[in-house]
Amino acid sequence: MAKDTINIVTSFNPKGWETYAKKMIESANKFLSDDLHLTAYYHDFDDKTIKQFPKSKNITFKNLNKVPSMLKYRDEMKLHDGTEGKRMPYNWRLDAIKWCHKVYALTDFSFKLVEEGMQMGWVVWLDADIILKKPITKKDLLGIIPLGSELVHLGRKDVDYSETSFMAFNLNNVPPLDLLLDMRGIYDSHEVLSYREWHDGFIFERLFNLYGAHGLKKHNLTPKVRGLDAFNNSPLSDYFEHFKGNRKDLLSDKTTPDVVGPKRYKQLADVIRHYKFSRILETGTWNGGRAIEMALAAFDNVDKVYYKGYDLFEDADEFTDRTELNTKPHNLYKAVEKRLNEFKKYVKEKMNKEFDFDLVKGDTKKTLTEQKDFDIAYLDGGHSFETVKHDYNMCKQLPVVVFDDYFTKDEGGKEVADEHKGTNKIFDKLDKKYRRKVFHSSDPVRGGGITHLAIVIHNDSLASLPDSLNHVPIIVKPKDCMPKDYIKNNIKNNVKSIDKWLIKGRPHGETMIIVSGGPSFLEYKDYLKTTNHKIMCVKHSLPMLLKEGITPWGCNILDPRPIEGTSTHGIVRKDLFKDIPEETIFFVSTMTDISVVKHLQKKKANIIGWNAYSDAIIEKTNEKNKVVIDKDLGVPENTVLLTGGTCAAMRAISVSHTLGFRNFKLYGFDCSVPEPKDKKEKDDSGRDKYLFVTTNKKKFWTTGELLAMAQDCEKLFERQDIDIHMEMYGEGTLVSELWKTKGREQHPNYEDTISNNS
Repeated sequence: MAKDTINIVTSFNPKGWETYAKKMIESANKFLSDDLHLTAYYHDFDDKTIKQFPKSKNITFKNLNKVPSMLKYRDEMKLHDGTEGKRMPYNWRLDAIKWCHKVYALTDFSFKLVEEGMQMGWVVWLDADIILKKPITKKDLLGIIPLGSELVHLGRKDVDYSETSFMAFNLNNVPPLDLLLDMRGIYDSHEVLSYREWHDGFIFERLFNLYGAHGLKKHNLTPKVRGLDAFNNSPLSDYFEHFKGNRKDLLSDKTTPDVVGPKRYKQLADVIRHYKFSRILETGTWNGGRAIEMALAAFDNVDKVYYKGYDLFEDADEFTDRTELNTKPHNLYKAVEKRLNEFKKYVKEKMNKEFDFDLVKGDTKKTLTEQKDFDIAYLDGGHSFETVKHDYNMCKQLPVVVFDDYFTKDEGGKEVADEHKGTNKIFDKLDKKYRRKVFHSSDPVRGGGITHLAIVIHNDSLASLPDSLNHVPIIVKPKDCMPKDYIKNNIKNNVKSIDKWLIKGRPHGETMIIVSGGPSFLEYKDYLKTTNHKIMCVKHSLPMLLKEGITPWGCNILDPRPIEGTSTHGIVRKDLFKDIPEETIFFVSTMTDISVVKHLQKKKANIIGWNAYSDAIIEKTNEKNKVVIDKDLGVPENTVLLTGGTCAAMRAISVSHTLGFRNFKLYGFDCSVPEPKDKKEKDDSGRDKYLFVTTNKKKFWTTGELLAMAQDCEKLFERQDIDIHMEMYGEGTLVSELWKTKGREQHPNYEDTISNNS
């Protein structure tokens, strides 16, 4: 092996392979000359994927999982994954696992060269998110890497450590090899944990400076570069491009996955539907998903939609991410264009409607000029004050502008840093002659705070916003009425004493009537006496139904409090179970107080047990989205845990759904009480028993417990993803008003849809 030999080394995992490394390998196979060689270390792959690696005379693939010291290190350091075993939010600077693969791949290759006992030449490290743009030879690289140097790096003026996406070590000399030995030793010995940061860049810089002080001949390719992206500002950029950070996804010709979860975007769709808009402008097109959502909302009222989207697309880099406060990955212009063209075709073929669009690439401060020909502008591009200000000024002639990312404090009083409040600073100072509103939101911000949509209506002739957007949801934080250990004891004993258990049934077309404890259901007592539908009640409505000669098919019980006590309605709980009809099935949650279950058993009630999802029944686990039942309770691991709300009436819907019911009629879901005589009456905790609330400009008295139920109802009414049909009965109550605003009564049934379209 000659002194001027150059060996290139990289590494990647399965996700990296699919996202960017495959592109790197393809470019290396295409552009590396025969006098250059790439060794690609892979780790944690399955055999099927490994077989897909291309065959190439100048690329060798090596399994990093066959390096015992790497496996030993990962096993011993598994808690130090940037979260300290899920005890803190992820911090990449303290991820001793993620960055170790580079160290072990680089040192494994270098040490094996030493073992061969030959002149080793140069070892060049390249991150796997670097691709070749054109052919390159050894001569080309040696023109960048001076032969007289021992170590070549990418220095950065604004950061206290070099960019390690590229490093070149002259292993013909002892100092670079010694540096690599020390670097490997820092990881093998776990000394890495004694440093301020645990990633390879920080460790490399400390060794680099130490060896430099003792005579290491180092050469900085980027002595004057400012910012973070040294690679793309170095001589290497003539041949390579580094897709650093969020730019990694630009190596894929597919758009990034849509973000699922933020609730506020439904409000944007509601605005478009309400005003029947058809011409839509957006800054921050990203992957095109929001464009499609807005277009579909528009198609509810119109047959033609035109969309114009602005984005940096592949022009984005680390500098623009930092300047515009972006954290999301980027998408290629062509990938988004392809997705929207596919949507255009779908709309035409499946909906018989027209969708046209234009995409504009670049900084909106240069590309976005004054707009007058659109119905609405949705601003979600750059988030710096300067960009938000410019984008709004260019769109303020339009009827409506909607801003994303208006920030407020969360319940804990946390909020985003001031630099993120570009929207706030613009929106809060808008001319007060315009109608403005910050929509309610529960979308949290990582690190603290809540993010909202904010709307400004410039056109005076436009109608007011729909009630659904003016309505502020009820927000309460219910707590278990009994200590967790007390509830655990109930569960443990009831699991042993209950013989029959709820099992999942096949969906069917029958209707379940659920009667809660609100007295409004008495207005419908004549119907309830004659209906053939099954009736499920709760403990408070049970005696009220029996008094009217109505025997319910089922009664759902959830209360973990003793039977001898007084309920929140001022009734002794034992009196609620005075009469136990033989025909009625009592669906009893295991968290129900033991005394209630014993009373029912003494009265020979027909009992079927079920388990409610609660903090008392599950164990805490570090695994995301995994539910583990506390083994000490004796509950079978495959038990279905029923969610659905804080009270028995809401869980009755879950119980019935488990039995296969999909159609529901709800009665007595009042959640409000008559005006109390003593408005300052206190509850057992010393707080005001009665609360005064307003919805749809109507005022109601309620209690904390009923308000929690109202919140459950509101959340249920909002959901369109549940396979149930509901009808709500009862006028002049808190929940009836929520139903008018949020309920599915707004949506016609299929018969009405057919008749209206015929």
